[in-house]
Amino acid sequence: MTKFNPNEVVFEKIRYIEEFDPTTRQLLSRLTNVKEPTLNFTSEGTPVTDAQGAEIVTFYNAAQGTLSYTNAIHSFDLLAEQFSSEKVVATEDKKIVAPVSEVLEIMDNKVVLKYVPVGTAGAEIKYVQLVNDSNEFGETLEVSAAAAEGKFTIDAAAKTLTFQEGTTGRVIVDYEAEMAEAISLAKTTDSMPPIRTLHVHCYFRNKCDNNIKYIGVITFPRAQIDISSVDVSLTPDGGHAVTYKLQKPYCDESGKLCSVFVYKD
Repeated sequence: MTKFNPNEVVFEKIRYIEEFDPTTRQLLSRLTNVKEPTLNFTSEGTPVTDAQGAEIVTFYNAAQGTLSYTNAIHSFDLLAEQFSSEKVVATEDKKIVAPVSEVLEIMDNKVVLKYVPVGTAGAEIKYVQLVNDSNEFGETLEVSAAAAEGKFTIDAAAKTLTFQEGTTGRVIVDYEAEMAEAISLAKTTDSMPPIRTLHVHCYFRNKCDNNIKYIGVITFPRAQIDISSVDVSLTPDGGHAVTYKLQKPYCDESGKLCSVFVYKD
C-alpha cells in the first residue's frame, strides 16, 4: 500500500478559523468567511565570523510569527478581542441599557416611543428637538410636569410624550432603554488582549487530480491579537481585518510555534 505523503498541493481556501481557551480547550469563536490570509515567521540571526570577518555560520533564535487575515463580514467576537473586552449578552433577567434615537410624527399632540425609556422618574427624557421645515434642528423642548410652550410631559410606562396643544410636525427623541435582546462591548485604555489557541482549517487540492481534496489544519498554541493598530472598516464591503502575534508558550521546552496536519477528505 502506497503511503500517503503529499508534497506539492494547490491551496484552495481557509474553511474557518477556530479560537480556543489554551487552558480549558473550550471553543470560544469560529470565523467562517476568511479572506486574504498571510502567515509570516521571523527569527533573529546572530552571525559567527572568523578572524578575517568571514561568516562561518549564523545562529537563529527568538522565532515568532504573525497571522493576518480579513473576515469578509464583521464579527463581534473578534471585535471584543480587539477591544480586549468581554462581549456582554443580555437576557430577560439581565437587560442591557442601550441608546435609542427616533424621529416621530406628532399626532394629536403626542408621540409613542418604540421602547420604554429609563432614567430619572418623570424625566427619563429631558429634551427633544422639533424638526423644522428645512428638515433641520428646530426648537428644543424640555420635559415638564405639565405640557406648555417649549415643554412636554412624559409617561414612561406608556411610552408616550405629550406636547402643548397645536404642536405639529416631527420630533427627534434620544433616550435610553433596557433591551433583553442585545449585546454590548466596551473599549478601555488599560486592557490586554487574551491569549488564545488557534486552529486554521484549510482545503488543498491534488495538483494532478483536482477532484482529490485534502484537509489541512494549522494549529498555533499561543496567539494574541495585536492591538497596536486596529482598523475597523465601517463599510459593508470593507471586511474585518485582524493580526495575531504568534509566540511559543513561554514554559514549553519544545518551542513549538505551530503544527501542520494534512489528511485525505
